[in-house]
Amino acid sequence: MPLLFPNFRIHQVFGANTDVGKTLLTTALVRATASKYAASSKGKGKSVFYLKPVSTGPDEESDVRYVQRHTKPYASMIETHNLYQYREPMSPHLAAKLAPDLPFPQSNDELVRGIENYATSRVKQLNGREGALFVETAGGVHSPALHPPHTQSTFLRSLRLPSVLVASPHLGGISTTISSYESLILRGYSISAVLCLYDSYYRNDDFLEGYFRDRGVGYWSVKPPPEKCGTLEEDATRLGQWYHQVENSGNREEGGGVREASEWLDIEHQKRIKELNSMPDRTLKSVWWPFTQHGLVNKKEDVMVVDSAYGDNFDSFYIKPLPTTATSTEPIPEEEGSLLNSYFDGSASWFTQSHGHANEELTLAAAAAAGRYGHVLFPSGTHEPALKLAEKLKSTVGKGWAERVFYSDNGSTGIEVGLKMALRAAGRRYGYDGEMGGDVGVIGLRGGYHGDTIGSMDASEASTFNKAVDWYKGRGHWFSPPMVQYVDGLPTVLTTGPDEWSSLPSSISSPSKSTPDGWSLPFNDLQSIYSLPSRLTSPLADYYRSHIRSNLENAVSEGKKFGALIMEPTCLGAGGMIFVDPLFQACMVEVVRASSDLFGGKSWKGKQYKEDLKEIRDGWREKRKWRGVPIIYDEVFSGLHRFGYLSASSVLTHTPDISVYAKILTGGLLPLSATLASTSIFNTFLSDRKVDALLHGHSYTANPVGCSVSLKAIEILERQNWSKEKEMWGITQTESESETKRWSFWNENFIKSVSNLPSIKGTMGMGTVLAIELDAGEGGYSSHAALDFLTSLRKQIISSSEGQFAPFQIHSRPLGNVVYIMTSSFTKPEVMRAMEKTILEQLQTI
Repeated sequence: MPLLFPNFRIHQVFGANTDVGKTLLTTALVRATASKYAASSKGKGKSVFYLKPVSTGPDEESDVRYVQRHTKPYASMIETHNLYQYREPMSPHLAAKLAPDLPFPQSNDELVRGIENYATSRVKQLNGREGALFVETAGGVHSPALHPPHTQSTFLRSLRLPSVLVASPHLGGISTTISSYESLILRGYSISAVLCLYDSYYRNDDFLEGYFRDRGVGYWSVKPPPEKCGTLEEDATRLGQWYHQVENSGNREEGGGVREASEWLDIEHQKRIKELNSMPDRTLKSVWWPFTQHGLVNKKEDVMVVDSAYGDNFDSFYIKPLPTTATSTEPIPEEEGSLLNSYFDGSASWFTQSHGHANEELTLAAAAAAGRYGHVLFPSGTHEPALKLAEKLKSTVGKGWAERVFYSDNGSTGIEVGLKMALRAAGRRYGYDGEMGGDVGVIGLRGGYHGDTIGSMDASEASTFNKAVDWYKGRGHWFSPPMVQYVDGLPTVLTTGPDEWSSLPSSISSPSKSTPDGWSLPFNDLQSIYSLPSRLTSPLADYYRSHIRSNLENAVSEGKKFGALIMEPTCLGAGGMIFVDPLFQACMVEVVRASSDLFGGKSWKGKQYKEDLKEIRDGWREKRKWRGVPIIYDEVFSGLHRFGYLSASSVLTHTPDISVYAKILTGGLLPLSATLASTSIFNTFLSDRKVDALLHGHSYTANPVGCSVSLKAIEILERQNWSKEKEMWGITQTESESETKRWSFWNENFIKSVSNLPSIKGTMGMGTVLAIELDAGEGGYSSHAALDFLTSLRKQIISSSEGQFAPFQIHSRPLGNVVYIMTSSFTKPEVMRAMEKTILEQLQTI
């Protein structure tokens, strides 16, 4: 839950190490803030708060007791609180183990919820008055959290509170302080100020002050407290005098800059709010958004300002927050509530997210590669991240068929590379390539989408995405794909238009129904649809093969030439989240590979269709040699476990000749794509003439930072088994066996319930993706039905009565009349069940 309130500033205090004066200086900040409020006649009750989430050591020696003792002059204005106190003065995770009789949060998230609840309750207590909260952490920046292996800088990151860093004045303190600062910056924290106790011998401030001022960070050196001597009362008196000095003086000789630092924190808080308020209007004046009609989206209230993102959510600001349905019995007045709301990233930031925003492992991998390489030239050279990633891709998604990996910078350009490879290979085999090219097209699926560059657009049928582009030609023939949906509670295969579909064979026609677009065929369970080894010998497979072959024959008879089959396996993403019957796609691969007689024309001297088809179905094809025309799998969206499988080859039972990966490839952190190719595709470009080479490249080809992040992203995915999700779908086999079974983060009973609603045409869930087709007339991309529903859904606050997660709302983008919501690969089951409940309730209101 983001904590940014207009009249209540919150700062988190980190120490560069233990014994750097963190509690001492936090107390000074608390006093200086209270003193300022008192002087401005704002002292009408408690307005300055001190929170210690976890404290260790005897209660009488705790930081809370210390703050209480040394803020007595402002006791009427200051409140102190401790969430968890453990007796032993040691690292929190160890101290907690030695105190089994004391309360212990079940997770680090539970501790974060405690901080959130305390902050929001203080806002209510202020009732519109101005106030401040200081949250003091334990030990150093990387002191362990209560639940290892996380450190406190990691588990507190979801709050992303503006931070004050207390520097180390000791020997080695410069290095310790800078390391702490960089650790916080790497994790996305904003450092509002740095304070350091002055040491006349080490004088760390001589270096640190310039270092931080150069980075725009406020820095204050503070006069050290008096040394302990005499009685406790005498010590307390001298310390009280020191506090009075440092809270009222602006120079080190007289005390230090604590008061100035306190005022600076106020200024920084107001600057942050002012910046957020100004960004929507400035954006409307400067930015040209993708896929957006600025004539419709032109108000400041329409602009979502993403302040930060973490895990599944981003914390965002709207100039005029949407009305919300509050679940709290005592909601904070809207004008006093947090300016930021937490939104579940339901579109996975345009299909890129999989590992969660601000993933620490990916961030560190990027930083390491950036520090080692930056970016380096790649042609005829190599570097470790690019080489290891190529080897990793060949041994995973390319296992058994891929020989080479070509790098580019995003999915669309990765597709361009694949098309160049395929068209050149087909052209040389069939004799229709040349310097000026030719009217050679591709075979694909209606609703397919392969990117926005000119070549990739030409590999898709005319649609809203491309038909208004002047250079678009639409080179190819597109099949209407049979789709998979739950309809009235049953997993069903349905044909789509405008292709004409003949009647089904009598052996399978009895359970089918006629539809305006052909027929629908229900199945008893989803696994039956995705069990291809048995379905490939079924009458429906023969029906599909006949349909595909006859359509290709008609296209060739009309003079069309083809150089590739390109398709998004299992699901057409941007084209409407259409889950395609995997049997149809597998049959497409078989028919295309067996149709060299069509593509080669009269000059073809090889085998004929039926003989070729039998060989391919019997598994006689060498996987590294392409037949028919090259097969391209566009796995930019779907690959690398988006749908619960590593590669579509395990679903379709056929490997491609070329495949393309991006998006999840880097865990959504950086743009990078990889086009994999078989040996025979690579050999097409081999000769002793440079002009025969694949003359394609990008300035950032094989960017070391992207390659390094990709290696880490794949490693993280390889550590997962998603056992809870698979068990929910009744899959208990080993991971290798369950690769052939389909499952989802979304509960099947929920999917069935949605499909039974009268306002729903059909729904489908696989892996991280949920797709709901609304019954909204003609539908299509121009429909506003999904937008209207998502706008309504976004108003609902989803919360956990048990505090398992922070309250959030759902944000996603529509696809015409299709609502889709996508999780990361690590979304928690309790979050999933809460979203399902809210989504179902909202759909029932349509």
